[in-house]
Amino acid sequence: MNNYYDILEIESNASFEEIKKAFRILAIKYHPDKNLGDNYFTDKFIEVKQAYDVLSNQDQRALFDKEIYNIAQKPQNKEDKRQQTQEQKEREDHYYRDPFKPYYSDRDRDLQETPQYNPIYNFGGGPVDKDLDFFALPKNIGKLICGYSNLFKNEIPLNSGKKIKEKIKNVIIGLVIGIVINLLAAPLDLNWILIWLFAPILIALLIESKESKFKKYNAFVGVNGFAEFAFVGDRQNITTSKEVNFSSATDLYVYYIEKKTNYSYLRTDFLFIWLNTQTGEILFVKENSFNKESTSRKDFSNGLKFSQMSEKYWTVYLLDKMEAVLKKEGFLSFNLYNHEKNIYGSYIKLGVGFITFIKGGNTEFTYRFNDIKKMYTSGNELHIQHNNFEKTLFFFKSGNEDIIPLLNLCNRQFFYKAIELLLGYKIN
Repeated sequence: MNNYYDILEIESNASFEEIKKAFRILAIKYHPDKNLGDNYFTDKFIEVKQAYDVLSNQDQRALFDKEIYNIAQKPQNKEDKRQQTQEQKEREDHYYRDPFKPYYSDRDRDLQETPQYNPIYNFGGGPVDKDLDFFALPKNIGKLICGYSNLFKNEIPLNSGKKIKEKIKNVIIGLVIGIVINLLAAPLDLNWILIWLFAPILIALLIESKESKFKKYNAFVGVNGFAEFAFVGDRQNITTSKEVNFSSATDLYVYYIEKKTNYSYLRTDFLFIWLNTQTGEILFVKENSFNKESTSRKDFSNGLKFSQMSEKYWTVYLLDKMEAVLKKEGFLSFNLYNHEKNIYGSYIKLGVGFITFIKGGNTEFTYRFNDIKKMYTSGNELHIQHNNFEKTLFFFKSGNEDIIPLLNLCNRQFFYKAIELLLGYKIN
């Protein structure tokens, strides 16, 4: 019989605030994002959630205390409890010692130096192709979680002789295409004959020139940061070498926009900007585009999956730091950011049971948990209404309502999880 007090690691006389705090800490510890689907830790997360659901409900807690708690406390269960605690400790120790296990603990968080092992998981959570080669490994992003490479083992650039052969082959292909076009189109003007003859050759040579450049790329996401490397020509000619440890960042801004022509979807552009708002520095920028209708889930080449996985583990990093920040500051701060003007500013303070909007200057307005009448999303905005809010005829409103422009909100995924843990509101 499960003892929900033991699961949450609290006393049977714990207050409601102590129950909520215990749940926050353990829910983050066993968060599914930390284990890439390992059943043991997923089950632990579910167990913690079930314990919280019962003990946070006054009626269900009273029923548990009356009918179940005394049974769960019988002496014969104490040995089982010690054994379960030891098994859990051994399981977590095993994950800590094994550099290839995706689960990590607080001890992993404190490890900044990266063990020099190639990652075994890709950005989709599947196994890395054994034929891939990682030409560089990060040094300072902690234990590796996943990675990507477009370099294959024993792959080398073309030598000069092979490059010449490739050029000749492409010239012949282009010439054949040009002759076929002229035969089919039968242009009478000499200029057009020459254009259709040589244009395919030039195009073929341009494509060959681009493809013949030996450009290779590595990217990694670790417990404490992310990194990317690139070289051109040979492994010694590193053109990109960038590591970002999460401790150097304060904010992540993410932006997606769909491009359309005549209401027809073309592509989606994305932008990830890592900031340190304390120093004003832009640490890292990743932008590219993808086609949501044709992009494969296994396509990691455009940097989207790399950026999304970096965001995912940045969010977990912030969750792990949440209790320490709450203890020190009493709230979490969230900024709004305008990427076109590179302007940011504080907008929200989020604490246990309250959310405060910074209106400018010294003006603030706070919604306590019991003050919130309604919270809902509309388009790209999150609306929060106070109990005093009223909407009358002809668009007249009274009372307090605040709006969060989600597209401009930094650390958006962390905000969603924090508002669920601290206020009890789940944003889909």
